Amino acid sequence: MATNDVTEKMRLAAMAASHAGRAAMKTVIGSAPLRWIAGPPPAHQFVLIPQDLRTADPSLSAEMYDGYFGLAGAVAPIGSESPFRVRPPSQPWLRELHAFSWLRHLHAAQDDVARERARALVRDWLALGTRAPDLTWETDIAARRLIAWLSHAGFVLERADADFYDAYMAGLTRQLHALSLSGRDEGQNVARLRALIASTLATLCIAEFESHLSSYTPSLASELDRQILADGGHVSRNPGAIIDVLLDLLPLRQCFVSRGFDVPDALNEAISRMVPMLRFMRLGNGALARFNGMAATRVDEIANILAYDDSLVPSENLTTRSGYARLAKGDTVVIADVGEPPPLSASEGACAGCLAFEFSSGENEIVVNCGAPGDEESEWHIVSRATAAHSTLTVNDASSSRLIKRQLLQPPREIYLLSNPKAVRSEISIGNEQVTLRGAHDGYRDRFGLLHQRLLKLSNDGQRLDGVDQLLDPRKNASSASADTMFAIRFHLHPRVKVSLLSEERGAALMLPNGERWQFKANGATLEIEESIFLADPIFRRRCLQIVLTGPCYPPPNVEWSFQRTKSAPAKPSPFE
Repeated sequence: MATNDVTEKMRLAAMAASHAGRAAMKTVIGSAPLRWIAGPPPAHQFVLIPQDLRTADPSLSAEMYDGYFGLAGAVAPIGSESPFRVRPPSQPWLRELHAFSWLRHLHAAQDDVARERARALVRDWLALGTRAPDLTWETDIAARRLIAWLSHAGFVLERADADFYDAYMAGLTRQLHALSLSGRDEGQNVARLRALIASTLATLCIAEFESHLSSYTPSLASELDRQILADGGHVSRNPGAIIDVLLDLLPLRQCFVSRGFDVPDALNEAISRMVPMLRFMRLGNGALARFNGMAATRVDEIANILAYDDSLVPSENLTTRSGYARLAKGDTVVIADVGEPPPLSASEGACAGCLAFEFSSGENEIVVNCGAPGDEESEWHIVSRATAAHSTLTVNDASSSRLIKRQLLQPPREIYLLSNPKAVRSEISIGNEQVTLRGAHDGYRDRFGLLHQRLLKLSNDGQRLDGVDQLLDPRKNASSASADTMFAIRFHLHPRVKVSLLSEERGAALMLPNGERWQFKANGATLEIEESIFLADPIFRRRCLQIVLTGPCYPPPNVEWSFQRTKSAPAKPSPFE
């Protein structure tokens, strides 16, 4: 145990030292006299405008006319003031403001008033200069802003005067130079990859920048190989990262084609791996399973992505690199987390949800995880990463993984990385009557001397899901844990599922929104229904309920449970298969 702590501290110290060195280098190279060394010359003219696949809402324009600016689930009353000069209602709101995510909404309005508003806001941002908040130049925000300025340049610059045009192009140049440095930051996260995507996109879209394409494509190819796993998942294991990356990669690939350049093999291969993985992670209603930082699913954006690809859900049931299992029979889908934590440098959003699962019947979700809230800086974000926020087993309400505080000055907010379990095993077998998943992890071995083993069996007609949860004592040493060490097996229910205890108190009746009914039964534990919370709603946190099975850890328990469909709603084929 002590050796593991020392090893983790050494890894964190190395990461901190690496970040400090890069930050110092960025300060030196980013100084005005040396900017011309770091990247392309000043931008003067566009030769191509990339497509923005993210969904736009033109109603934002109308809200701004009324004096309100809504972003990231918060609204700022701006009146006639610039949003860059008002007190931000939240940090996520401020991040979205400086990332220019709102520019596509004004573009969608397609009127001159919205265009003039967009230009005024660009001027306001340029006028901030050194007064801009520090987060303005964080890698992810700067990359998103550059992509937005490129994608909506035609809208903003149409019939613009020469002074504004020159200021806009100068702003693009400054941002590209900044990203030339930011893209070199350590870590295996989407921000680093997006910085390289944005820089490559700029070289394709701005005249006379083509000669710099060879400076970015090797780094982009290398980063895609590092971050996009062989099965198409992202190294962070966050399903939402697949959406974010594809929304940027698909327009980039189209720009290569439009300019007549060969699309890099690494780019084509990454996309061809990721799209099937996106389908793999979808439940029956099209939502992505909520693991490792996945928040609300943007179904409309998934539809935009899948319009580029007509491949079906992969036939494999297990993604060995990403660490997920998919059991699908009839109209029932079960997705389980059977993977080890991601590398430490990619784990700042990862969750302690090993062996947790979600499952749906048709378009109705039944068992879920709490999911991640939209605000990564709220206390709920830390809560959402705990094992208790997932549909799996906990020992003494402790998490199967540990959160380690990252010692960095930038970004200023606290970041926690994930460590453990060290060993996770899984296998799938397909029989005549059912498909079976077996998994185990050692996340509780060091503290409690216990291994968690889970068995899931889905019948071939999708009408029944059976499970067995076991705690094993490999050292046969019950004294390693106190007599009051307790387990809890949680099944968080979707907010739209109604549940009530059966009369014998060894089961529960579930009713889905479409009238479909399921029955839950369990042996070997005490069954209760408790309150829970669903954090992954796109608008607000929602109350929900959870079925909880509890009991002592010694002697090691063997808990059997099942979900059985008892009454089906009228058949309705899922549009997502």
